[in-house]
Amino acid sequence: VLHIAAHPDDESTHMLTWFAQEQQWETNYFACNRGEGGQNLIGDEQGVALGLIRTQELLAARRIDGANQYFSRAFDFGFSKSTDEALGFWGNELILSDMVWVIRKLRPDIMFTRFPPDARAGHGHHTASAMLAEEAFKLAGDKSAFPYQLKTLDVWQPTRILWNTSVWWDKQIPEQAAKSPDEYVKINIGDYNELLGLSYSEIAADSRSQHKSQGFGSARS
Repeated sequence: VLHIAAHPDDESTHMLTWFAQEQQWETNYFACNRGEGGQNLIGDEQGVALGLIRTQELLAARRIDGANQYFSRAFDFGFSKSTDEALGFWGNELILSDMVWVIRKLRPDIMFTRFPPDARAGHGHHTASAMLAEEAFKLAGDKSAFPYQLKTLDVWQPTRILWNTSVWWDKQIPEQAAKSPDEYVKINIGDYNELLGLSYSEIAADSRSQHKSQGFGSARS
């Protein structure tokens, strides 16, 4: 399974933990950038230095939830008001090629995004990550897309792409899910694992709390 979002700390640690620890699937998180444009609540590092810190925070999170970590070559330039601005700064084809390369390398059955590919995502980077993921999903199995990659990799077509949705993005989702249940997949991702002595929610909270420079974290539940 391949999870795609924009920044360090955007990932759904609950979903990553459930896939990796309960399903025992090879689970991967792809962050479009390393968070160089974010805030820093634990020091005065900014820019590239902050990106290094946030990279290590992501790796620490993955050691807890059991997923693997990947990046594109995008640079986080701070808050982006529009998708066009984000893609223009990053280079649409460059980041798309990085995504396609990772898909072809990892050969995931399922891809899932953290954000919707529209204005509900609230940040140009967020929207761009979802739009690029949908496009990469289609191109990874196309021999005419980035053919130079096929010198070392084969084309690969994931089975499906999903959006890890939430009422955070759309308050109408519970109502919509009730009316159109076939459009939604509901999974209990908070089970207790007797062998680990923790619930997946507790593991996810510990993973989430590694994002110290952003002041992000959650209590175990």
